[in-house]
Amino acid sequence: MTLDPADAYQRAAALFGETITVLTDDEWELATGDEWTVITTVAWVVVGDAHIASAVSGEPLGSVGEFDAAVLGTAPVSAWRGTAVAAISALREPGALDGDVLHPDGTLAVADLVGQRVSENLVRAWDIGKAVGRPIEIPEDLADWCLDFWAGHADAVLAGGVLPETPLEPAAGAGPVERLLALTGRAARVVGGAG
Repeated sequence: MTLDPADAYQRAAALFGETITVLTDDEWELATGDEWTVITTVAWVVVGDAHIASAVSGEPLGSVGEFDAAVLGTAPVSAWRGTAVAAISALREPGALDGDVLHPDGTLAVADLVGQRVSENLVRAWDIGKAVGRPIEIPEDLADWCLDFWAGHADAVLAGGVLPETPLEPAAGAGPVERLLALTGRAARVVGGAG
């Protein structure tokens, strides 16, 4: 699937934003997975996405392994919005995707960071939608784009640690969305209480 990485990120971030801007006060503490809540999931995305602007400007990246939801302050949606806008602006700079950046695990191509962030925005939006009972629809072309990205990084998939969960086996004949969810350890059939 041929999509510009900057456009793919912008669309994935917009989907994530649409998911969190409608959250009610009591939904921020709902569980999205083992020891994760909506608020910690949002913090994870914001901290990770903040790396995009840093990477484009050539700043070495720190590890996202340890993070605190306090980074969101008292206005988590505003914190997300500021980070996403900064990332989108950075990706519109000429040559933004051409460079490499130092990462605790070695050198990382900015384009690879963007591929990871597109995937994270999509699946974390799905996690939140599932947690609050308002399933979101991941666009098939974006799911296809992510699958193409990860197919080119099979070594990272096999090594583990890049994707958030152990991959699952998708159902026979599964479409791109279900295959992306399976790759990231999510069973698509659980959405909406079916299956």
